[in-house]
Amino acid sequence: MRSYLRRQLLVAGCLILLLSVSGCAALDLFSPKQAETPAGSDRELMSQAEAAIALKEYADGRKHLQRLINQFPESELVPTARLSVGRAYFDENRYDEARAEYQRFIELFPQHEQLDEAQYYTALSYFRQIEKVDRDQTMTRKAVREFRTLISEFRSSQFAPDAQAMLAESQRRLAHRELFVGKFYFHRAAYGAAISRFESVLKEYPGSEYNDQALYYLGESLWELEQKELAKAAFQRLIADFPGSDVTPLAAKRIGMTFVQDPGNRKPRTSFLNTALAAMSDAMSELKDAILDSSIWAPALPQQ
Repeated sequence: MRSYLRRQLLVAGCLILLLSVSGCAALDLFSPKQAETPAGSDRELMSQAEAAIALKEYADGRKHLQRLINQFPESELVPTARLSVGRAYFDENRYDEARAEYQRFIELFPQHEQLDEAQYYTALSYFRQIEKVDRDQTMTRKAVREFRTLISEFRSSQFAPDAQAMLAESQRRLAHRELFVGKFYFHRAAYGAAISRFESVLKEYPGSEYNDQALYYLGESLWELEQKELAKAAFQRLIADFPGSDVTPLAAKRIGMTFVQDPGNRKPRTSFLNTALAAMSDAMSELKDAILDSSIWAPALPQQ
């Protein structure tokens, strides 16, 4: 009898265990599961890259992104990964590498919705490499070209307003450069070379803050070359267009004209306030070079 009861209890216990296991399996079958990112997947690599870049571990971030691009070439995340590689280089101030990545993105994805972002950072990478006024301005001219492309091709872009402001600043620097070189030649009595630079300021950058000085030095250069009528025309234009400039009385005196300047309408002295404000703008992006480059104390020579 005891043996029979023992067997019954054993069978009952097995049945309970079996029902318990099958019940858990059924719960697993019908319970909703959270989607998990498979280890080594494109999304996991993107997540790892974003985490590394957020910590400014740019090299590690780029490694994860490059693995994503290489291992999952058909992934929808590849365009974002390429943009992120460019941005990681940009944030690390490695502008040449950043520009190369953005150009590759533009070539590979010419219809992508973030094409304007690639164009903007291409332009900005040139802008960040602009040199001081006494140095070569190739990067400035390239920045102007790329900002113009963005503004013309992506008018509704969120980056367009910033691009417009930076285009204006880039053009201001180019105008300043032309004036700087023109005055360099002027003070060395190379009046013919100086004239072409002053005319360039007036033709290429109308409305520039340097136009009054360009007119004055253009007039002085022509005067020195005995082209008095052309010089007089430049001085008269200066007097008519810039009555508040600090160089206007000098132009009037040169042509024997009585000129009384209205103190209340006088333009701030270019040699002090305007130059100081412009220098402050330039210095922010040039401070590092200015500290490290001992040649800033040497006489500057014009560079093309």
